Amino acid sequence: MNLREAKFSVIDLETTGLNLLKDEILSIAIVPMKGTKIMAGESYYTFVKPSNYDLKSMKFHGIDPKTLKQAPSFSEISEEVRERIEDSIIVGHAVEIDLNFLKKAFKAQGIELNNKSIDIALLEKWLCDRLGERKCTADLSLDALIRDYNLSMRFRHDALADAFLTAQIFQIQLLKLMKYGLTSVERVLSAIESTKMSRIDFIF
Repeated sequence: MNLREAKFSVIDLETTGLNLLKDEILSIAIVPMKGTKIMAGESYYTFVKPSNYDLKSMKFHGIDPKTLKQAPSFSEISEEVRERIEDSIIVGHAVEIDLNFLKKAFKAQGIELNNKSIDIALLEKWLCDRLGERKCTADLSLDALIRDYNLSMRFRHDALADAFLTAQIFQIQLLKLMKYGLTSVERVLSAIESTKMSRIDFIF
């Protein structure tokens, strides 16, 4: 499939923590893209009511219990989320973490999530190593990528803001790929798989 025709869903989650066994989703943001076009007006964002909430995690995401009290449970929004990401490639930063939380939440609803995914940190590593357009630092955190791409860092750690920032970075990465003749989704997925970097080797 040509990158210009591909459907992408750029996602970001806020969670109570990073422990998949005990932590839960607090908010979900989805920014759709068609090729290099960011469909900002079709973005989706919602808080999600967890079964348990640890106030200590509030220092990372700023989501207070009062906000979550009126939020829907994941079961109430699961169908809409599924429809929004259906037949699309999931894009994110440290995306495997978000995907694993989504897979767990969907599995509880009897839904299997099998979307292919692209991690912008791994893609950035490949772009630096193979194309050499600029020096690639060891820091592939989202904050570092935002600085490297000269984007505004306002509202960081809000799921929708982070998803939109991720979409902007991915948009530029796609244009770089196309510049060098990498125009198919399959080639990009293969390139990412060829990186000698574990998905947990970067700070997220």
